[in-house]
Amino acid sequence: MEKRCLYCYQLLENGEKDFHPGCSNKMFGKKVPPVLDYTEGQMLELGKKVIKSQSTVTGVQPKLSLNIEKIKPKDQPDRFTIVGLWGGYILKPPAAQFPELPELEDLTLHLAELAGIKTVPHSLIRLKSGNLAYITKRVDRNANGKIHMEDMCQLTERMTEHKYQGSYEQIGKAIVKYSENPLLDIVNFFEQVIFSFLTGNADMHLKNFSLIDQPGLGYTLCPAYDMVPSNLIMKDDPEELALNLNGKKRKFKKDDFIEAMRRFNIDPKSIENIFKKMNDSVSSWEDFIRISFSSQEMKHSYLELIRERIDRLG
Repeated sequence: MEKRCLYCYQLLENGEKDFHPGCSNKMFGKKVPPVLDYTEGQMLELGKKVIKSQSTVTGVQPKLSLNIEKIKPKDQPDRFTIVGLWGGYILKPPAAQFPELPELEDLTLHLAELAGIKTVPHSLIRLKSGNLAYITKRVDRNANGKIHMEDMCQLTERMTEHKYQGSYEQIGKAIVKYSENPLLDIVNFFEQVIFSFLTGNADMHLKNFSLIDQPGLGYTLCPAYDMVPSNLIMKDDPEELALNLNGKKRKFKKDDFIEAMRRFNIDPKSIENIFKKMNDSVSSWEDFIRISFSSQEMKHSYLELIRERIDRLG
């Protein structure tokens, strides 16, 4: 059976386990990946304690905050430790109620990258059981400490429990108001919205878009994160987007996206370029889905969903 890297999905060389040395170095800062020495049961218990202490990372999906404990010498693996809140990484273990969620989230961010959408650093990682979890490196931290980041609940003055209220147009207005580079960011934002529609993501709510205070640049649109093809996992959900766009959440046509973008004075050439970029990405998406860590059945469902959505924007 082919063995592939959990970071880039390309084939591993003989003797390599789970990561190419270069891929491990990009994601974890060392050619040997850190050891994640917890069982899924231990993670569940630690996760419950973290939630009780109200130091959890926001969201419905179970998430744990991790730090890397440095081990010497350099050829020995470092060790992940679970911390209350301000870790440098976020781990999302597999959840019985959402089959293949880690594999799908990581895959979807790869598809976003293939479409030219910037994403947070991300990877799959193997647990003690052999099951895969999703891991992402926090972008609101650097060597000097915390980088300020405001999500769209904060910028549109809504409480977290109201994250599914509002519209993508309201997010667009907040970007225009607060971004240091609104012309570029509004285009990048609508690329994420259209990509979410094409990949069956009806969970891109207000907390899944943020502005981040980039050192030397000021507030700009944060790289994409928390992208999940929710329509594949929650098949009973009739909605195609999490928030209103052009006054609705389902039965979208190309004109709905064009109308929304026109409200922000995005020129027709740029609008057409967004659709062309997505269309041109489909072939590479299909190839990448086929080599992904999802089951054959899930791969087939994802390919079908994307083809159906692309046809609707034809």
